[in-house]
Amino acid sequence: MIKWFKGLQHPEAFHGADSRSPYFEGWYHKLVSKTKRSIVIIPGMYRSGEEENEFSFIMIFDGNSGEVHFERFSYDHFVSKTNAYDTEIGKNHFSKNKINLDIKSGSFSIKGAVNFSGTTPWPVTLLEPGCMGWYSYLPIMECYHGILSMNHSLSGELSINGENINFNSGLGYIEKDWGRNFPQSWIWVQANHFKKGKVSLSASIAKIPLLGTRFAGFIVGLLINDKLYRFTTYRSAKIVNIKKNSDEIEWVLKQRDLTLSISIIIGKKSGMLYAPDQLDMVEKVEEHLDSSVKFKLQEHQQVIFEDESDYAATEVVGDIESLLELANNI
Repeated sequence: MIKWFKGLQHPEAFHGADSRSPYFEGWYHKLVSKTKRSIVIIPGMYRSGEEENEFSFIMIFDGNSGEVHFERFSYDHFVSKTNAYDTEIGKNHFSKNKINLDIKSGSFSIKGAVNFSGTTPWPVTLLEPGCMGWYSYLPIMECYHGILSMNHSLSGELSINGENINFNSGLGYIEKDWGRNFPQSWIWVQANHFKKGKVSLSASIAKIPLLGTRFAGFIVGLLINDKLYRFTTYRSAKIVNIKKNSDEIEWVLKQRDLTLSISIIIGKKSGMLYAPDQLDMVEKVEEHLDSSVKFKLQEHQQVIFEDESDYAATEVVGDIESLLELANNI
């Protein structure tokens, strides 16, 4: 119990050393170059709940081509610390400050290193150990979520299938998920390439199972020049309205005197990411890296900041109609 409690203060670290099956854990890195080339890299591990199937993996999603490469490794090749983000998978290394990649598998190859500076993690306190707030203390949650860096600078280079991608002066984002399974349905958007300087948005809403029922839980963080605005379920923020019409999503939230309006247009080119199932990791999450998002932040109905980005990542997964029905009845 003490070990579990200490782990809550380090959402970035590995939580699965003593976990029961089924279990998964993955760290999501989004790298966007100065020329707006987007690459997603996800190291992680998976343990099936129904048969002996345990392995580690590295997933690479190229937003330019839409191609997803999923590389499996023996679980014996997975080494990860429980008090910090420091993970090795084979010859590849991942931390809050840097990633090193060296994979050659059939016709696919990736090699190089990218450094991170100025990382901005979601604050961790005793009352709110990360972006899930007090929900992190509930050991019965199906899936846990952490935001390791809303925004940071990049330097370095990756060679993917012989193409060199320079990430100097680029921007990055890191989050992670761990637990038994992903939610049944969710909407997620993230962007930190906005037009007005140091701005980052991470917004998600999902159908969450809890004690025999389900609710629409949401986590929205808006970073503007080092100030983090938080609109979350556990902080008693309210959904004024959320709706989806074809490839457009409109979402309005209220937190005391603040109102945040988010408009999303889902992109055209997607890749199918792997996610945990009962028996294996399977292709089931469609992600776009070419979506657009704009927001307006108001205080006492006066606009205090608004911005837009054409380089947003989005996921819209599962039975969205029932999710929106839950959300609009909160």
